[in-house]
Amino acid sequence: MPLPEEYIQQYGSDTIIRWLAPHLTTKRKQRIDAVLDHRLCSIQLAIESPADINNALAAVRTSEVLGLGKMHIIAPKHDAQQAPSITQGAIYWMDVCYHATLHHFLTVMKNSILLLVGSRVTATRPLSAVPIDQPLCILIGNEQRGLSSAARNACHLDYGIPMYGMSQSFNLSVAAGISLYDLTSRRRQYLQQSGDLTDEERRFYQAKYYLGSVTPQLLRGLIARKNRAG
Repeated sequence: MPLPEEYIQQYGSDTIIRWLAPHLTTKRKQRIDAVLDHRLCSIQLAIESPADINNALAAVRTSEVLGLGKMHIIAPKHDAQQAPSITQGAIYWMDVCYHATLHHFLTVMKNSILLLVGSRVTATRPLSAVPIDQPLCILIGNEQRGLSSAARNACHLDYGIPMYGMSQSFNLSVAAGISLYDLTSRRRQYLQQSGDLTDEERRFYQAKYYLGSVTPQLLRGLIARKNRAG
């Protein structure tokens, strides 16, 4: 079964939306529209080489709930076959990009407008001081060693989450959740709106969510009929 992105690439967002709209309930379409109103593409999350893939996948759910459109998982130690169950299906509603190496991820970042911001226990800049006046990607390191030296050197700036207890660090997914809640809240205040999708991005995600809202059998049958009709 092709991925939603492959269908969109082949047929286009507008065509997918037009084909599938009659097969979705009004309530479902309204729910999708409401979610898209809050989607942020100007804040992303990346996790470098997670030792426990479950922690990274838990962060997927947190990212989606907070309205992110995209997340990156870099060189995970284990595969993500249990992703749908661990993320409670959140992985279907956002773009999760897997990068085989840190180099590949950094190449993607260099070709973007995102400020790369690393999370470090020893950083002197608190989370609350991370600037949100430009698009950014938060980079969180391995649960055991933190960010690699190459990742640290690639970051434009770093930050830490203040801690006041005996424990020396947060769980990876907890650190991601705290960071994203703060940054998405401040970013929305800065933008004076809840979401920031362009018209093109909104149509893409609308098509993707429509594809995720119908059964594979319905989709295959619909495409077969459209192809026969020319």
